Amino acid sequence: MINDIGLIDVLLLMGISQGVFLTVTLPIVHQKNTKPNSILSIQLAMTSILLLSKFILTKATESWVIQYASTLEFIIFLFGPLGYMYIRRLLIKGDQNFILSWFHYVPAIFYGLFLLYLCSYSQAEYVALYRGGYLRVIFSAVEALALISNVYYLFRCGKLIFNFEKNEKEQLSFSQPSLRFLKVMFGGIALILMLWAFSFITSIAFGFNNAYLNYNTVWIALPLLVYGIGFYALRQPEIFRVQLAQKENAKQKNRLDETETRELQSSLHTLIHKEHIYLDNELTLAVLAEQLNTSPNNLSWLLNNVYNSNFYDYINQFRVAAFLEKLDKKEHQRQTLLALSMEVGFKSKSTFNKAFKAKLQETPSNYIKRLHAQSV
Repeated sequence: MINDIGLIDVLLLMGISQGVFLTVTLPIVHQKNTKPNSILSIQLAMTSILLLSKFILTKATESWVIQYASTLEFIIFLFGPLGYMYIRRLLIKGDQNFILSWFHYVPAIFYGLFLLYLCSYSQAEYVALYRGGYLRVIFSAVEALALISNVYYLFRCGKLIFNFEKNEKEQLSFSQPSLRFLKVMFGGIALILMLWAFSFITSIAFGFNNAYLNYNTVWIALPLLVYGIGFYALRQPEIFRVQLAQKENAKQKNRLDETETRELQSSLHTLIHKEHIYLDNELTLAVLAEQLNTSPNNLSWLLNNVYNSNFYDYINQFRVAAFLEKLDKKEHQRQTLLALSMEVGFKSKSTFNKAFKAKLQETPSNYIKRLHAQSV
């Protein structure tokens, strides 16, 4: 039997229905990121299943209902590997078909088999095992393993995002908004896992059980973040508009000889100072390398080793300088700062503010206020 359904339960059921909607809709809507989204669809389906099991477990009064609904708990070991696969397929060009080895799913398989084995016990035997503390010990050990597993894959996802951001600065002169979205989602998942770890440690060490912060509430919150990713993927079919290529080590010595280096420097100087190529807000390392008749890796080597800079910082320093020239001409009195920043090549307000502050150690608005104060 299941207890009466309240408002919270209705909201939970609505969340389950949203998960089913996204699972069905995401694969059939025209998408650019079809390979990553195939993994996301699996995650969304698992999310709905997990939330359904949580709904049943929290409302059930019959032990046999709890016994069979618990068999779905093995899903907690799948979120980590599948999340890592999704992030890797999304961020790394050439890894759209990436699949983790079978041993990453061993914990889920063994736990699923164990839960199925428990279904062979009668209701009376199952209740006796639980009340005797035997199952509690096993479930606590499994929870610890699940926590460690998800933290491990979160760490690997964080490393991918960090490397992508670093690579983005080597190849793009602007930041892609979707990277900020992924970082926010990553931070949200990290916070949830921290709360889960806190709840688990206080429960084991001090016997303190919080009604609002526990294993079940954590595993209701985490799938909701997966929904957030799903809706974003649905709204933004082409999550990362510019796919980054894996590049060679730009720090290697003597990639170009002295003559080649001077020639490349001269060509770059012409494009920057005479043709003002930095005004193109779509400028990338590959585009600039093509203009210079060289390879992206050669250009990256030049920027890293000769100019001690990455592509992002190198290009944006000229955009900031061009913006300052417009301030000297009092153009900010006729146009907005955002409009001026777009004219000098910046693609977004956030990129402009970040580059300006990195160059002058203050925000554009504070800089202008200081200029006005000095002129009075």
